[in-house]
Amino acid sequence: MKKFIFIILAALVLFNTSCDKNFLNVSSPSSVDQDFVFSAPEEAYKVLVGCYELWREGNNGLFYDLDVVGSDAECHPETYDAQQRHIPEGLYAAEIPINYSNAVGIWANLYKVANRANIIMEAIKEKADYKTAVTAGTPNVWTQLYGEAAIFRAYAYFNLVRYYGDVPYFQESIYTTAQTDSSRLISRDVIYDGEIASLIVAEPLMYRLGEGGITAERFSRTFAQGMIGKIALFAGGYGLRRTDFDYGDVTFTQIGTEMWNAKYVRRTDYKDYYAIAETYLKKLIDNPGTAQLITVDPRGAGYDNPFQYNFQLNMNLKVSPESIYEVGYTQGLGSSERPYAFGRPSNGGGSNAYPCKGYGQSRLYASFYYGDFDPKDLRRDVTVTVTVNSGACAEVLITFTPGSRSSGGLPNNKWDESRMPAPYTTAQRNSGINWVQMRMDDVILLLAETYAELGKEPEAKTELTKVRSRAFKAADQATLVTAYISGLTGNALKEAIAQERKLELAGEGFRRYDLIRTGKLPEKIIALRTAQTAMVNGLKTSGYYTFANGNTFPTYIYVKKVNVGDLGITKMLTTQCTVAEADATYPVRFPSWRGNCDVWPAYTGTTGTRNLAIQGIFRNITGAEATALVTAGYTKTKWGQDIIASQATIDQYTTNVFKGYTDAYYAAGVPPRYLLPLSSETISKSNGLISNGYGFAQQ
Repeated sequence: MKKFIFIILAALVLFNTSCDKNFLNVSSPSSVDQDFVFSAPEEAYKVLVGCYELWREGNNGLFYDLDVVGSDAECHPETYDAQQRHIPEGLYAAEIPINYSNAVGIWANLYKVANRANIIMEAIKEKADYKTAVTAGTPNVWTQLYGEAAIFRAYAYFNLVRYYGDVPYFQESIYTTAQTDSSRLISRDVIYDGEIASLIVAEPLMYRLGEGGITAERFSRTFAQGMIGKIALFAGGYGLRRTDFDYGDVTFTQIGTEMWNAKYVRRTDYKDYYAIAETYLKKLIDNPGTAQLITVDPRGAGYDNPFQYNFQLNMNLKVSPESIYEVGYTQGLGSSERPYAFGRPSNGGGSNAYPCKGYGQSRLYASFYYGDFDPKDLRRDVTVTVTVNSGACAEVLITFTPGSRSSGGLPNNKWDESRMPAPYTTAQRNSGINWVQMRMDDVILLLAETYAELGKEPEAKTELTKVRSRAFKAADQATLVTAYISGLTGNALKEAIAQERKLELAGEGFRRYDLIRTGKLPEKIIALRTAQTAMVNGLKTSGYYTFANGNTFPTYIYVKKVNVGDLGITKMLTTQCTVAEADATYPVRFPSWRGNCDVWPAYTGTTGTRNLAIQGIFRNITGAEATALVTAGYTKTKWGQDIIASQATIDQYTTNVFKGYTDAYYAAGVPPRYLLPLSSETISKSNGLISNGYGFAQQ
């Protein structure tokens, strides 16, 4: 896989002048340095590469803390009280220090990226070749570099607003604190409008994916169009707003009541932003360059899952054709969180294990796994797994006991070190798997949402069909795709599109903010907690719970260690299960997409019984069948029983779910308090012009 090599040469002199304010913890070049580094496109590109390097950790800490764990599908593995990060994730059952470390660090990092982007943009705008290209309306290397810098600034402010609300906003380079002495919080409306306008100017003069040597590891015109669409949907979406802040002549539609001097509102002219989103998302889909939705699995019999093939390309260290932008990593260098935090865990040690430790921060609720997926949905087992890696080349059953690695509930299965052709076993967090931040299914479903909101239902159904159809086999298309979609209209269509995004993108960190911007977060919190409570009550009273789709979650299942060679299977890793339940290999193949690495069969200290045969994942086995399984060598094993083992574990899966947003809050219409506080340094150095809102402390 072609990766950025982040070489910082003498040309990258970005440390001469420094602004001391916390929210502008940036370093800037002198005018002499600018003349040098922008003397040629190659030199300017080296500076831009430095921005990509910063972006690798641009918002990773808060993605880890909030995005990938804080929705009605996604959760964390530890007990609620084990980590301070669970407080903002769960909407503040208690207060946190306003200098919460990841919030402070990401704030500074995003402003650093934005300021360097301003420096690059200002310098390039003075280049004669840039001006000539702008006049001609023809992209060249300078306009491409300018566009990449414009995206960096827009992406940085998009995340700043997403995490903190209204923030200071600078469209010019900052070199000294004197330039920021009068800075204050700027309305997110001004920021959204400014960055949408900036990208609209830049994107026509950028290269699409595949043009000018641009791959999905760099920003492209394709990605710029996607970002315009996404920013517009956030601009036109619901958000928590301060009642002690002047938003000018913007008027709002409000959900619920006010609390913490804040309200949950959306602009009354929101459809204007949906129209912008429609324009640019449609441009992307009509001419995406080399990007495409993967609809065919080229791997042949036994695989037959184009959805999984996309993630396999990630694990193969190849840029997926479905990707519009991937943050680049290199195997053995740096800290790549997939699969360590966001993928299938491992009980291995930190180094020289098979595979090395995988913590497994990204987990999925049992009610989502059992209740949301249709049993025939090809995405379910790709997204969620019931086993992990032992760290010694064997398969281990997950437990619902709070913890990490093989404990903590159902893990994300989209990335798995065992599935890599050449897994890196020297040290943890070194897999080299890229972080995909935008792909075609995301964009297609955003366009479907946009069409539905604008009343263009036939167009919305067309886009929804593109994504949903690849999730089911040919035999299921008529009922589970065509008939399902054809009957949708109005709010039911909007909800179906939102649900498809939930199923398609689970474990990737999109759902939390989808719910926030569409105004659905409060009701989905209650629906999740209600579903989890009903599930727990069923486990306690009946020994199982059956969801509306027919899936049963039992307290016990039956498990046996097996040697897949004895079953005529040549691979230890299963693929898509295509055999009948009566087949002898079914308990090993189902659920699909699990096992352990095929290239480690000679690992010292293990036997041939490295895989697990599992019976009863989706049904309650009792009586003679249970007796026969035990006779056949299966062990009756705790499954849902771990959830109801104590009041503490029951609370973990019920009352501690979004603990800061109670049923009473929902009944009273209290707005969801999902934003982060500004730091004490940001406030103290603002000369009294900046203060915390939303009920947060000032120091």
